[in-house]
Amino acid sequence: MKKWKNRLARLAWLSSLLWAASLGTAEAPPGYSIPPAIWDVQTPRGVFPGWFGPVYAQAGLNMYTWRAQVRPPAGEAKLALTLVFREPSDGFARVIWQGPGRAVTLCGNLYERAASLHQRTLLLDRDTLVGPGQIIVESTGTVPVLERVELVWVEPLVLAAGWAAPPGLYLTPAGKILPAEELHGDGRRAPSDEDKGAVMDAVLDAGPVKIDPLNPVRFLASIAGQPAYGRLEAQVAGMAPGEEPVIGVNGRALSGLAAEVPGLDDPGYRQAKMGQEMNYGGWRKVVAYVPVGFLRSGENQVDWQSATGTAGMTLRNLRLQVVFVKVSPPVENKPISPVAPAVAPRDETPVVTRPMEPAIQPRPQLRTGLSSGGGVVGLRTE
Repeated sequence: MKKWKNRLARLAWLSSLLWAASLGTAEAPPGYSIPPAIWDVQTPRGVFPGWFGPVYAQAGLNMYTWRAQVRPPAGEAKLALTLVFREPSDGFARVIWQGPGRAVTLCGNLYERAASLHQRTLLLDRDTLVGPGQIIVESTGTVPVLERVELVWVEPLVLAAGWAAPPGLYLTPAGKILPAEELHGDGRRAPSDEDKGAVMDAVLDAGPVKIDPLNPVRFLASIAGQPAYGRLEAQVAGMAPGEEPVIGVNGRALSGLAAEVPGLDDPGYRQAKMGQEMNYGGWRKVVAYVPVGFLRSGENQVDWQSATGTAGMTLRNLRLQVVFVKVSPPVENKPISPVAPAVAPRDETPVVTRPMEPAIQPRPQLRTGLSSGGGVVGLRTE
């Protein structure tokens, strides 16, 4: 009996060792076990993983070319290519994948005319990455525009389906979520109004709209119905960390304002050439709560202004959410039951008030595309 107990103890101990070893050697999900590649203009000869590099850069007569070798690893993971760059006042920068026997233009022009420091992320699927090739960035001029390039292998992020489910998301090994609709070189889709039942979520302006300190922009929203409170949301480029816009509704400044601060591992952070200040290239979300009493039925004015002393900003996807005042249902006119009086009743006929007619609550409607409409803003060039 004692020998059997010793054997069982040894088997249990051996099983524990095998289980612990399996934890360390278990295969990671596809894409997550592949190390990312990072190229930075400040350290162009960095250490790269085996599937990436070398990198070449060359200035031509009126074109600067940056190219990097890519050897796609086995698997089905897709390649997310994030480029941080400086936009000149004119010209263009295009991104090309040169693969076996063919070339694919991933983006005809990276520039969005949004900010001097900006970033774009492009997605390369396996139909494009059929073998080893080169990523090529060609920009007009003789001065390099790329500041940083990050390449990570990503997998689709599956979320529970629902009415508010996004069209498609990808998750990087660092935990950053990339929306699929922003990863194509032909640009983003135009935003649209959303019916959320009791909440009206409408596009106030799709943008982009330039806003500088000397020229604030006023957006108009015509609201049918009686609004209670609301929420403004927009994406803004050109704001340094710590900066915020100045927003007002019908002449009253909003104080409930929050500007997104991306994680410090975001490639958009770049140190300024002078001093220790940091700049950020990319779109940041700005949200503001609109308290009760700020919005009104009819025409509303939403003013945006960049902070004094800043270089200005670019705004897009400005949305306005509104919750409307609830209308109480009419009170039914029920007969009054007689109550035994404590004193002798007077000879009076009881007066019964008529119920109020039900108030008509129209479907809330907001004007859209207001900055391209005449008169007030008129900044769009289309």
